[in-house]
Amino acid sequence: MATLLTKDRPLWAQGRMIAIVNPHAASGRALRTWEGLKRVADTWHMSLATWQTKRPKHATQLTQRALELNASALFVIGGDGTLNEVVNGLMANRNRPLPVLILIPGGTGSDFSRTLYAPELRHLSPQLFWEGIMSWPVVYADIGQLTLQGPGGIVQKYFANVADVGLGGVTASYVNHHSKRLGGRASFIVGAFKAYQIFHPQALTLTIDGYQTQMSPLTVVMANGAYFGGGMWIAPTARIDDGVLTVILVDNVPRSFFLRHFLQVYRGRHTTLPGVRVMETQELRIDANTPLPLDIDGEDLLTKHIECRIIPAILPILRPIT
Repeated sequence: MATLLTKDRPLWAQGRMIAIVNPHAASGRALRTWEGLKRVADTWHMSLATWQTKRPKHATQLTQRALELNASALFVIGGDGTLNEVVNGLMANRNRPLPVLILIPGGTGSDFSRTLYAPELRHLSPQLFWEGIMSWPVVYADIGQLTLQGPGGIVQKYFANVADVGLGGVTASYVNHHSKRLGGRASFIVGAFKAYQIFHPQALTLTIDGYQTQMSPLTVVMANGAYFGGGMWIAPTARIDDGVLTVILVDNVPRSFFLRHFLQVYRGRHTTLPGVRVMETQELRIDANTPLPLDIDGEDLLTKHIECRIIPAILPILRPIT
């Protein structure tokens, strides 16, 4: 492979680059793949360091450290959870220049990469990868911002892909607290059916564009990306750079709705079904008297109050040429 001279590389590849790797993603396969990529990068004499995460939220701390070092590019090797931690570290410091993000998916779901069309690990050739990304364009992705009522007061969180209330929150909780050895899609399918057995819709007030609606929905999905849950095509029209949230409401449906139409979500054929509404907005609010199960890019928590808005064109990220 011919070496690309520093002066011929894009600006992000001429500075300090840092890779944040979840060593446990894909049962260690993500780390092994990155090590192969790194060996090839070393022959190009790049300034490229590898930092491995060691505990929950560590990727957020590593991201903040990378910003202090004025990194020009951040490689993220892991799943949606690792990406979410990095995004939260970046957005907490978005008043400063942000490095270009390069995503190499390798987690349980890796759903954001399906929207981004990032290459899957098993398809990567180290030589072609490095040659290819030097010509990939930088796009500026939208990011979702959540203001939540937590146990200790108001907290802010960010998401690159999807946040959802209801059945998805219970599913995320199950998946996070059980083995993922079945892989991404199978783990989420098992989690969804387990969640279905125990989930009961809760009353809430949804406010979109000034209009309030009382409902007890199966789910309220706030989508920036198009996929979640290990490949469910939940928001077929969602784009990461359109400046809006795609909202999917499933309400006024019997419990059997889930069983009858579950597989249709993987094909994106659910949006015209009775009881399903698709809207676009820049912000919304959800209030409830009891804690609601919330999923944020795979992170699960409970909250009674949610304000969600889109921050347009904020995150520089490499997008493969398709």
